Amino acid sequence: MINPIILEQIKSLYTENIEALELLGGFHNNVFLSRNQKMVIKILDTKAYKKINLLNEQEIIEIMLLHGIKTPSLIPSKNDTLIEQINGEEKKFYLMTYTYIDGEVLSPDLKENHVIKAWGKLLGKMHEITKLNRHKMEQNYLGWDHDIKREDFAKGHGKIIEEKWQKYMDEFVALPKDKNNYGIVHHDLHNENIMIANKAMYVLDFGDVRRSWYAYDTAIPIFHFMENNRQLGRLEQLELYRHFTKLFLEGYTEETALSEEQLHLIPRFLEYRLLYSYLFFKNSFQGREMGTKVKNHLEKMRFRIENDVPFIPGDKR
Repeated sequence: MINPIILEQIKSLYTENIEALELLGGFHNNVFLSRNQKMVIKILDTKAYKKINLLNEQEIIEIMLLHGIKTPSLIPSKNDTLIEQINGEEKKFYLMTYTYIDGEVLSPDLKENHVIKAWGKLLGKMHEITKLNRHKMEQNYLGWDHDIKREDFAKGHGKIIEEKWQKYMDEFVALPKDKNNYGIVHHDLHNENIMIANKAMYVLDFGDVRRSWYAYDTAIPIFHFMENNRQLGRLEQLELYRHFTKLFLEGYTEETALSEEQLHLIPRFLEYRLLYSYLFFKNSFQGREMGTKVKNHLEKMRFRIENDVPFIPGDKR
């Protein structure tokens, strides 16, 4: 249940007609729905979120909408402001409010070929939009590593993990960052950030937007789709990977291109995403209670990382 002090401030900034707020989720359980006002409200701890990230999100949403990408638009407050700040009992928070889209997110075991291809096409279009509009973007978008503290992110997680992490950091720092392979990306376009409503595909949650490699941003949907299907046998996983990746990239290349060099980076980025995800969750849960399901999942991830289990089944290193 949302703190009454916060709820009253939300009402004063937007509308007194908000009847109740339902928890939708979010990594920190900080995203709420006002069903009667058709508003989604994101409440962000000012110590955990940088204002520049929110300004980046605001601008990229406006640019995507302008160029035909469907995504929830931001709702201004009574002050005609898209990012507000309020006070809790002990903390300060940013508020961002979005139009509510009534639809269904993509299934984790998505099987419709045309939807997989459309997902890839959508990401390709988003990349092409940022390539063509990079000179018009006024915000100073943060880099690929702005939130991971390269030297400390793996610290305390064991020698194998620390060495693997450092190897990735050394490798990625040396990767080229020219206009064709590195730019402004969503950085989290997994299935739950794609919604189907009125037969249209909507992009959700630009909260992780940053500068990164287009190939890495392309690897992220592939990574999460495969992780959602780890219950399959090795041969089935390999066949699914080939099938999904082929369709996804076919859609992607209808809008923009990845060079052969970038395509060859995708398997490496998939391996990295596993380590990044493991460390992100472990670090995020420090000092917090971790459920048995999450704990078991993280233990399996650690085993795969430390024992060099190929992300792509059948892959020979």
